[in-house]
Formats: sequence, structure tokens, C-alpha cells
Amino acid sequence: MADLELDIADAQSAVLTPLVPAPAVTLELAAALGRVLAADMHARWPLPAGDVATMDGYAVHSADLLAHPADARVTLQRAGESAAGHPLDVPLERGQAARIFTGAWLPPGADAVVAQEDVHVQGDSLEIDRTKVGAFAPGHFMRRAGSDVAEGAPLLRAGDVLGPGELALLAGCGHTSVPVHRPPRIALMCTGDELVPVGAWPQRGQVVNSNGLMLACQLRRAGADVIDLGIVADRPEALHAAFTRALAADIIVTCGGISVGDHDLVLPAMLSHGAALVFRRVNMRPGRPTTFARITADDRSVLVFALPGNPASAHVACELFVRPAIRRLLGHAAVLRETRPVTLATPLARERRRTHVMRVRLEGDQATPLTDQTSGALRSIAGHDALLILSPGTDPVPAGDPVPALLLDPA
Repeated sequence: MADLELDIADAQSAVLTPLVPAPAVTLELAAALGRVLAADMHARWPLPAGDVATMDGYAVHSADLLAHPADARVTLQRAGESAAGHPLDVPLERGQAARIFTGAWLPPGADAVVAQEDVHVQGDSLEIDRTKVGAFAPGHFMRRAGSDVAEGAPLLRAGDVLGPGELALLAGCGHTSVPVHRPPRIALMCTGDELVPVGAWPQRGQVVNSNGLMLACQLRRAGADVIDLGIVADRPEALHAAFTRALAADIIVTCGGISVGDHDLVLPAMLSHGAALVFRRVNMRPGRPTTFARITADDRSVLVFALPGNPASAHVACELFVRPAIRRLLGHAAVLRETRPVTLATPLARERRRTHVMRVRLEGDQATPLTDQTSGALRSIAGHDALLILSPGTDPVPAGDPVPALLLDPA
């Protein structure tokens, strides 16, 4: 397995198949936005908690109106008032009507509301013209207690993503906190003697560690907590020490030093910590040297993604392999990017032996590849909103042909 070069789908399967969602933690509702539920949730009380008026008017016994013909004028005695937050707790007797406002609880005994425009008030009595009321029955202009949510009813299921509406539902039904899957902790390190921190002025032979910034943003956007270990020198002792620190995380992501050159020292550092290689290469361009392994530490299996150092290679490999792993640990049901067919704006030549993952910009259903697709070009990872998956072959793909595209997050 260690020397096997997998295609993209098999590599994704090798990463995802053994993974299960991370253990649950309990968060206050306001801190749980975007998280995934780790348990089913039920209503602690009904919604609405009582019979509620949906119209300003008068709460009545429906029988007082239904006892008269549909064209009758019915006289009732006014008895109190019920407003939102100030319910009338005195039972309503037959022949009485209580002033009521939208959102207020009906008084005990009342089972309908007559709109105020259908009522003529004179002193302590009021007259209701049934011809103006129209069709009438118990429940008129009111919401029954529990009609939205019954007490004990299921609200949300494990695996549901908590958006603003879901959090509001939980709050309205009595919950102040919620069990969600813990976000994975990712230790990120970029290797290379040529790297300098963002903000430093690179000297001869040096480059800014823009990959570290890019990957940290990708990982956080996917939902992970990132522990940035910074730049690690191309020395065995420095890499060994960095891996020792990184083993406290759930996932280790490295960038650079994973090819086969004399200064590519990440693989020996992984192996020195007992890494079990799952795959060593992926049959794609860019990102072929992408390597995935597992290291057992303190009875935990730590995932290790060793990404190539070229910007486009690191970006693509993170999207295709690390992001799905994060989403699986977070408990998402759908872990892979949405794929939909798009048409090519221009003809494209295929790679003879490898899947080509191209950065493209979409306009409707039409995909236009970025001009520069070289793996080392920073421009090739800016200004695109989809990845085009172009299968190997010898025949070019004509303009207008459908091809699958992975939709990325909006900027």
C-alpha cells in the first residue's frame, strides 16, 4: 500500500472510510452556529405554550355565535383584556368577550377570536355582525397550544447543521445549550529553509510563506481549530521535534518537503514517529506527491496529510482530501464538495496519464480555466470558484462539452 499511487476517488475513500465523527462537546446556543448536532433534540415545552390570538379583536366562546343564524347580530358583554405578556387569567363566561391583541393568550374558556373590525363596541357591551364575520368555527383567528411544536416532540436530529433558524427553534423550546461534535485540532507546519514569515522582506533565494496563510484559511473555513507551528527548517532534528509537538492534535498537515529530493525530509520524519502510510501519491496534477498516513499516539490515531509545497498543489490537495476529513469529524453527512456538470468555454487538452484538476471561473454553467495552470504560480489559486476534474486521455475536450466541476466556497 505504501508505494501505491491511487486515483482521487480511491484516495478520498482511503481517508474517509475509517473516520467517525469526533466526540461531542456541549456549547451555549450562541456558540453553536454552523456546528453539527451530536444527539437528537426534543421540545421541553409546547409552542405556542397556550392558545394565542392571531388577530386584534375579541376572544369569545364560539358557541355564543354559532347558536345564532349566520346573518344575526350577537350581543356580548365585555370582560377584561388580554395582551402579549399580560394574559387574562380570569375564565371567560358564556355571553362574555375579552379584548385581545395579536400574540396574546386567550383567557380560559375562550376558543375563538373575532376581528375588531367585525365588532361594534358601545360601553361595556359589543355587537358582532355574523354576516361580516363570515365562515366561523372554533379556532377562528387563533393558534392552538402545541400546534407548532408539541411538548416532547422531536425538534432536530443528530447530524443536522445548526443555522440561525435551528438555534432559534431550540431556544424557543427550552434549550440553552446543545451537544455538537468537537472541531478537529489541526497542527499545521510548512517546511523549507527558503521560507520567511508573512510580512518579512524576502532576501535572495527566499519566498514568503504564503502557503501557510492559505492553508490555515482553508482549514479554518472547513471548521477546524488550527495550531500553527510556523516554519520548520529542512533539518531532521527540527522536523522530528515539530512532529513530536504536532502529535497532540487530531490531524497534522505539512506543506513542502514530501517529494523525492535530497532535501525532502518530511517522510523520514513521519516514519520516525511510526507513521503507517496509506498512500504515497495521487494520480493527479497538481498535487501528485500528496501523502497520507496515520500515527498512533496515546491510543489515538492521528491523521497526517503531507502536501506538496507548490501553491496550487497544496491548495488542491487540501480541498480534495483534508477538507472532507474535517467535515467527517465534524459530523456532516455530506463531506465532499458539490459537483455539477459545466460546459467548457474553450477546448482543453487532456493529461495523457493523470487527472488534471484545473482552477476555473464559472459564469452560469460555463467554465473558463485560469490562464496559468502551473502548480507553482500563485495567480493560479486566486480568482477561481470551482475545480474542474478532467479525466486522463489522449483526445482533447471540445468547447461546449460537459465536464464535472467541484464548487468552492464563495470568496
